[in-house]
Parts: sequence; C-alpha cells; structure tokens
Amino acid sequence: FLSTIKMDCIRLEKGDITNMQMVLRNYEPYTSFHLKGLGKFEAWGMGEHIAIDASLAILAANSMMGLEEVRENLKKFKGIKKRFDILVANEKFALIDDYGHHPTEIKATLKSAKEYARLLGLESITAIFQPHRYSRLMANLDGFKECFNDVDELVVLPVYAAGEEPNGVDLKSEFKGALFADSIKRNGDSIEFFDNFGVKHSLASGLVIGFGAGDISYQLRGER
Repeated sequence: FLSTIKMDCIRLEKGDITNMQMVLRNYEPYTSFHLKGLGKFEAWGMGEHIAIDASLAILAANSMMGLEEVRENLKKFKGIKKRFDILVANEKFALIDDYGHHPTEIKATLKSAKEYARLLGLESITAIFQPHRYSRLMANLDGFKECFNDVDELVVLPVYAAGEEPNGVDLKSEFKGALFADSIKRNGDSIEFFDNFGVKHSLASGLVIGFGAGDISYQLRGER
C-alpha cells in the first residue's frame, strides 16, 4: 500500500511497515505494526493511514529522544478531537464523532469503522450525515451518495449552510432509502431522533458514527 512518502528528510519506502494488525485495548482501537529496523509499535486508531502517520512521527522523534520513550509516548496519544473521536465504546454500542465532510475522507473513515465494529462484535453500522455547505454538497453529490453504500442505515440531517443559500438539492430524492431528521439528541449511551414521519428512533446498539463539520458534533455529545 505504500510507495514512497517523504517529509523533508524523513522517508518511508515500500516494505518499511510490516505485520500491521488492528487490535482492541479496553474497547478502543489500536494499530500494531513493525517499522523496519526499529521494532514493534502500537498507535491509537485504526487503519493504514495510522501506521503511516505514526511511522513518520517515530522517525522524526527518534532523532531527539530515545526509542523507548518514543514508543511509550506514542501509546498515550489518543488522536485529535472530531477525528474518529470515540464518545462511547462498550460490548454492545459504539458512538463516534468524525469531522469528515468530503466523500473521500468519509469512505476511508467508514473502512476503519467497519473493522472496528468487527473487532467489537457489533453487527450494524449507522451513519449520521450532516452535509456541510450547499456548494460542497452539489459539487460532490454523486460521491456522497456512493460513500454510504456499505452502511446498514443512513440518517441524513439538514444541510449546515454556513451562510450559503439553498441551491435546489433535494436530500430526500437524492438519498433514497435514508432516514431524515431535523436533529439528533444524545440520551446517555444512545442517540434519539424523530424521522420525517414523526416516528421516534433510538440507537443504542451497533456502531453509530456521525459525519460533518457543522453542529452535529454538539448534538452527538449532548451539548446542544
């Protein structure tokens, strides 16, 4: 999966990262891998991109501190807010907040989410999508419709306009088969919402992941 990645004088070549595995630690995801000549490492998160980013950080930090200190510090890093941000994780339910608001990043994140759900033993994945800006939605509409193909259920929220005027995109006609809600509400370890027919839904099992750069993050966290 890796050709050549260069960051200033730091280089990764194809074959430098091997024995990559996804593992769980107290319901949280980690990527384990070997970095050529330096041994085994484990980084929080799930996916090939985690191993690549961690390897570049290891190579940079190794010039300033000992390798064991690098290894221990890497274990403590839990990612940044809103990037595969795990809000709830237990044996029956996982709730994730992700900043993804472009089809390419959503598709990549869902690939990691699928593996995470498998390791947790969760059988369903529900995506909650809050489109961000009418212009972005229009420009990438086909990509947005395709990137959610593999989820078991899709919930679509109104467009977070960010100051833009509507441009005629009809979410209900474009995302056929999805559920539509004006907003979602956090209730303990569950997400609740009323669909466009007034039916109340409660998501308290499986993996639920929210995508968007608007106020969906506050809704998922119960802060609004």
